[in-house]
Amino acid sequence: MTDHTPGAAGAAPVGVETVRARGELDWEDAQDFVRRLAAALDRPPRLLVVDFAEVTFADSSVLQGLLEAHRRMAEAGGRLVLAGPLREPVRRLLDLASATGYLHIAADADAAARCAPDPSALRPPRSPRA
Repeated sequence: MTDHTPGAAGAAPVGVETVRARGELDWEDAQDFVRRLAAALDRPPRLLVVDFAEVTFADSSVLQGLLEAHRRMAEAGGRLVLAGPLREPVRRLLDLASATGYLHIAADADAAARCAPDPSALRPPRSPRA
């Protein structure tokens, strides 16, 4: 299960979006998770926090969604940060895919929220390729 919390004054710093996930993210749940990531990326935020503290399992379709979101954020000059603490099955998935050296990972959501890039680094979103 996932939910999406747009950043807003009083709730989160401006330019910060949070997508929270919990439980087991298998292929079926991954589809909803990826849709929520895409919705967050449509704005685009300076920082996208993906809170995985309550995720007990994630499969490769979840990893693919994270890597694609990471790429899109980097292209826009933003940053995706995966917030933990990460449970062992999730950590193992990231380790096996060598994604721990690629993704930004923070100890928890509060630490992740402090990882926003410099606002001057934000580039305008690209037009979709025809």
